[in-house]
Order: sequence, then C-alpha cells, then structure tokens
Amino acid sequence: MVVIAAIIAPEPLSGQSHSGKRTDCRPNYGVFVEGERLLFEVSYLGIGLGTISSRIVSVDSTARGLAVRTEAHIRTFKGVPFVTLNTHFKSRIGPALQSTAFRNTEYLRDDTVYKHITYFYPDGSDAVVIGETVTDKPGWSRVDTLDLEGKHWQDGLSLLFYARAYVHAHCRKEVPVLMYRSKAVTTINFGIEREEQDIDAIDDDVRTVKLDGETGFTGIFGLTGGFEGWFSDDRAAVPIAAKMHVLIGSVRIELVKWKRPGWSPPIVKD
Repeated sequence: MVVIAAIIAPEPLSGQSHSGKRTDCRPNYGVFVEGERLLFEVSYLGIGLGTISSRIVSVDSTARGLAVRTEAHIRTFKGVPFVTLNTHFKSRIGPALQSTAFRNTEYLRDDTVYKHITYFYPDGSDAVVIGETVTDKPGWSRVDTLDLEGKHWQDGLSLLFYARAYVHAHCRKEVPVLMYRSKAVTTINFGIEREEQDIDAIDDDVRTVKLDGETGFTGIFGLTGGFEGWFSDDRAAVPIAAKMHVLIGSVRIELVKWKRPGWSPPIVKD
C-alpha cells in the first residue's frame, strides 16, 4: 500500500477566511491511500434511494509528481420511482489535485446499452478534449474541445478528493469544474467548524470537520445548489455524511462501510 503524506511541497498560502484575512490553505496528501474502499447510502426523508461506492485504485509518485487513480459507482435501489441510475466514474488526479483524465459510463437501458463520456488532456495543450459514444449507435461519436484558460479543473469525482484534501484548511476556494461540456465554479468554505456526527454504522458519535459550499452547476440526478459535508477529524478525512440538493429535494449521504488500511473512525470520547 502506498501512502502519500508529503511528497509534494505544500501550496503557498492562498484563500481568505470569512473575516477576509489570508489563512492557511495547504492540502493534505494523506487522504490518498491505495486500496481504500468506501460505501455510502443515499436517503430522502429516511427512505433509502441507492448507494455510492468509491475506491482509490492506485497512488504513485512519479518524476512528474503525484498520480492517483480513483473510481466511483452510483446506483439506485430497485423499485425507486422516477429515476434509475447506474453510473460508473473513473478519474485520474494529478500533482495539483486536478483532473488529468476522466471517464463516465452511464448505463441507459437494461444494463446493456450505455454511454461513455471521456476527458482527455493532451500534453502541452491548454485544452481538454471531450468525447462521447453510445453503444447502440455504432460509428457515432461527438468530440468537443474546451479551452482550460490556464486553470486546473476538476471533474465530478476528482472534486470529492479535492475537498477531502483541503477539509482541514481554513479558507474559501472557488474551484473550476468541468461538468460534461460546461464550465462552472464550485465555491467551498473549508474549516468551518468541528462537529459530532451520529451515523447508523457506528455506535458512538464521530468527530468530524465540516465544510459547505455552492455547486454552481447541475449534475447527476439534478444535483445543484448548496451542500454541506462532514469529514473525519483526522488525516484520512473520510467522508462521514453530507447533505445535497437534487431533483426531489435534500438528500442525506451517509457512510455505511469502509476499508482503509490502518483506519478506524475517530470516536468522540466522553
């Protein structure tokens, strides 16, 4: 197992606190542990809608810096009305915690017809090439190119790990996000406060650090608007719970299973 703790020099101080003062805004690379697997349940008014699973496939240190491969899978439970989701994401994360490759496979019908969307970042080019194919349309494809404007961008999955890396910082970030063929900015306020979270998978309350923000885009299942997230108050910064707005209203996302070498949730001591 490879743990990246401090192989890259921290970013210079950046960002501002809510009072307007410049504050510590350095990332924590200790969140990246090869082999980590997390499972979350999504619920609405206490009713289970589906699951989100994530995995850190590999963590490597190369001559060009950090390289992390991650995966996630979103799937609704059978019988959930109005929507059926079965979507698989793959993202590669680079030394600036930016998206360096992305693939989204969305199953459309009967788990046999599916759509692929890919992001490719050509070396030496300040652009991303976005490709789309659908399995029941042989020979059809769509390709678009977007200017990256000299910025580091996030995809829908790399954004989660970006947030984990900065959750212990004390600053506000405006994060460029690519949402399919659209550009957006997600605003995240880090280091708001420490709170206790009560989740079903753990008997005792968990120590967490809270963040909140505004998506600035519309994502899967109508995800948009404000959000709140609670992450373990330790170097792992494992997502413990979140609240997000989707088509049907506010949903809760809660950690239900985990596998991370050497990690157990930080418990609130009496």
